[in-house]
Amino acid sequence: MNETIDRIVLSLKEEMFREAANLVKIRSVQSDPVPGKPFGEGVAQALEYALKLGEKLGFRVKNVDGYAGHIEYGDSGKLFAVLGHLDVVPEGEGWSVDPYGGIIKDGYLWGRGAADNKGPTVAVIYALKAVKEANVPIKNRARIILGTDEESGWECVKHYFQKEEKPIYAVTPDASFPIIYAEKGIITYRITAERNLSAPGRVKITRLEGGDAANVVPQSATAELSPVSDELLEKLKNFRAKNGARIEWSIENDRLIVRTFGKSAHGSTPEKGINAIAALIDFLKDIDINEDVKIFVRTLASKIGYQTDGYSLRIAGRDCIVGDLTVNLGTVRMNDEKIEATINIRYPIYYSEAMMAKQIKEALKPLKVEGEHHLLPLFVSPDSELIRILSEVYTEMTGQPATLLTMGGGTYARAVPCGVAFGPLLPGREGTEHQPDERIALEDLLTLARIYAQLFYRMLVLWE
Repeated sequence: MNETIDRIVLSLKEEMFREAANLVKIRSVQSDPVPGKPFGEGVAQALEYALKLGEKLGFRVKNVDGYAGHIEYGDSGKLFAVLGHLDVVPEGEGWSVDPYGGIIKDGYLWGRGAADNKGPTVAVIYALKAVKEANVPIKNRARIILGTDEESGWECVKHYFQKEEKPIYAVTPDASFPIIYAEKGIITYRITAERNLSAPGRVKITRLEGGDAANVVPQSATAELSPVSDELLEKLKNFRAKNGARIEWSIENDRLIVRTFGKSAHGSTPEKGINAIAALIDFLKDIDINEDVKIFVRTLASKIGYQTDGYSLRIAGRDCIVGDLTVNLGTVRMNDEKIEATINIRYPIYYSEAMMAKQIKEALKPLKVEGEHHLLPLFVSPDSELIRILSEVYTEMTGQPATLLTMGGGTYARAVPCGVAFGPLLPGREGTEHQPDERIALEDLLTLARIYAQLFYRMLVLWE
């Protein structure tokens, strides 16, 4: 360990916490594009803030057409990169604090993006600052690449690497320590059906919506039905969601408004949440609603429903590296033209996505199914030089063995020739990403910065 660099990291911690809090205050949820800002105003503001921070700390910075940017140190030699992202999923409901307050209390940084991924990205910037302040002679280059569309479609890094070189090795602080050497394949499928407003049905459903994103377990869903009848109310009173979701209803102008409430979780671990949409379609499937919506709802309920393993879709399975396939029913929406839902699937490394897609389309007929936002699985050999270096740095800084892990989440490690996820979540810590009251311990942010500072030292100074 370079003790001088470590002391500098410790001296920068208060400034680092403040800047991380400032970045959390920016609501960088993807919105409508404007010229020069392909993912909307909030995302562009976050990118601008991070680049200005890098410039203020003495680094070269570059904005690549508003899609992404980087902070760079070093003029020559081999390129090592750290990839972070500045966009966030929508805040959702159920917060005990302002999700964009950038609040520091009880030893934590709170807010959407505190853990995923603004806080860790700022910690990495200050880790590189510590190496720069130590004024050690360097022979290689380091870049912190700032993505802005990680939560949606990765158009940011696709565009970035069309313009900029790819690093030889890279890591991303967007998962867990010690080292994530394998990640499941990820694909979102959009399921649609055209509406027929004249379709028969004793009960008309005029509104159906739920969920914020395909990769988040939906914590609420709503349906509006009319007319209201004693039979309908009796079915509602007797309904019990099989996943424990809570159900509420009210009557407004002869419309029955039904709301289900579950528990949010990351789309890579849908079994940890309570899916509000699954509960709502379970109720609706037994109602004589208009035929076009009935077909859609009953198909989803029978082929997906409460399941998170893809059993009724006939795609359930596992491999010996990353384990089980998972399915998250993430969103449902309806208007006068169409009704649609999204599912987010995390599949084992040795699966064939083409065969899986064929089966899903057959299982969900007559609904239309289209794949989008597909990320291939990731596997980096445990015997690689990158894994060896990361293992040595992690063990040196923590005194703990660098166990190799796998995950269902998808990180920017897939965007480069050889990359893995490395932090920020330490063993035994609770993951709060994509949930209300997202937060990260200040102590853990500091530990992350200390580990990454030593990693930068290895890659900039010692890497041959």
